[in-house]
Amino acid sequence: MHASELGPATWIRIRRPATWGAVLAFGALWLLTRWGVGNPPSNWQEFTYPFTLAFAYLVLSPVPWQWTGNDQPLTSMARGLTQAMLWNLVWVAGMTILLSLNFSGDRRGPGPSSGGLGRHGSRVEGAERPRYPLVHPRLVAVAIANLSLAMLIGWILADKERAERKESDANRTAAAAQARALQAQMNPHVLFNAISGLTELVREDPRATEDALVSLASLLRSLLESSSKPLGPLSAEKALIEQYLALETIRLGHRLRVVWEWDPELESQELPPLLLQPLVENAIKHGVAPHRGGGELRIFLKTEGHEIRLGVANTGEPLIQGAPEGIGLRNLRERLALLGERPEALHLEREGDWTLAELILRKRNEVQA
Repeated sequence: MHASELGPATWIRIRRPATWGAVLAFGALWLLTRWGVGNPPSNWQEFTYPFTLAFAYLVLSPVPWQWTGNDQPLTSMARGLTQAMLWNLVWVAGMTILLSLNFSGDRRGPGPSSGGLGRHGSRVEGAERPRYPLVHPRLVAVAIANLSLAMLIGWILADKERAERKESDANRTAAAAQARALQAQMNPHVLFNAISGLTELVREDPRATEDALVSLASLLRSLLESSSKPLGPLSAEKALIEQYLALETIRLGHRLRVVWEWDPELESQELPPLLLQPLVENAIKHGVAPHRGGGELRIFLKTEGHEIRLGVANTGEPLIQGAPEGIGLRNLRERLALLGERPEALHLEREGDWTLAELILRKRNEVQA
């Protein structure tokens, strides 16, 4: 990792409930053990020590193993050992100094003039209490043990996070590939429905069929371009829908009435292609086209808070509740799930004479976050 990535990675570890659960469990077990052997903590340093130690092990010790200076999630063994030695030495030394305060009153007794106690409790002049070294040997042993464990635990946790990151990247790649496959599946589906509509036009108006074939070629070109991109601006989605509507207008004539309620300021927002087109196609195929008088098609794009709302409302044949969904809608639901959207991101409902199909999407930066 680069140095700029270490902070966010550490913050993710801090936010994990499992981290705090392990810290609390370790600290509680430590304190219960001390009480069980008759040596309870005598001050706040001894009480907070096991919790601080567990926090350092779980949160801080992986950092030097993750600092690679490049895009790799785990450093080499030689560099990791060096960095871990220096990094962990800092907080281990700090904790050792904190613990040394517990021994400050026991390092040396009173001076010669203060005297000691005799055999029957009387003070003996000139007697001295034992003198302890400035750094207690027990603290040195504890510091060495903590340093060794921190280096080992840090490597284990960093390697575990590397494996999790690799698995997450693989899952994202697989989901993206599956979404791209579903996106590519929409191309022949759109063309199949468009060509099916033209078969009626060939018998009724051969001249109009020529214009329709030109529009069909333009639509095919746009479909090929959109299928090669994982994201595209909503302006490109609108252009593709306009080409599709031009083709349907040749077939349906005045029976198809289109109204755009489109916020142009949102056209720069990038979303996966072919999210809105299936809704437009579905509205025409099941709502407008089957009705003798045709129907009105309202295509809208707006924003509410952190959400983008886009969809289609149409008159004509009413929505049949509980009817099985076609390929286009099933494909769209699967793509939305792979993109991390909520199950309720797509909903269909009847509002009076109108059938509403609406997408409620989070903005792409919030989905990734």
